[in-house]
Amino acid sequence: MTIIEKVKETFLECEPGTIYLRSEIINMVKVRHGVNEGSVIPSDYCYNLTNKDKLSNESLNDFKIFEWISRGKYIYRGENYFYKGAVIKKPCKIVTKIES
Repeated sequence: MTIIEKVKETFLECEPGTIYLRSEIINMVKVRHGVNEGSVIPSDYCYNLTNKDKLSNESLNDFKIFEWISRGKYIYRGENYFYKGAVIKKPCKIVTKIES
């Protein structure tokens, strides 16, 4: 099972709109699947955050379940959420708007 599959399974029964701290997300996946804490990177699974590594990894770029709201805080949105807001690109911190 890949780390993405483990994160996905961990949050399947969670309520969209719930706010989680980074540490809670990591702990939830660690407790359920026994993964190394360093393997769970919540920002990799965000609709509104991206970076060079994420863009070059199709599986990371396709799997999104969180919306980043502030340092260490995320809202669980679930897969296939219709996100229409700004996307923050790291490291250059350019904000772009997704048009639909």
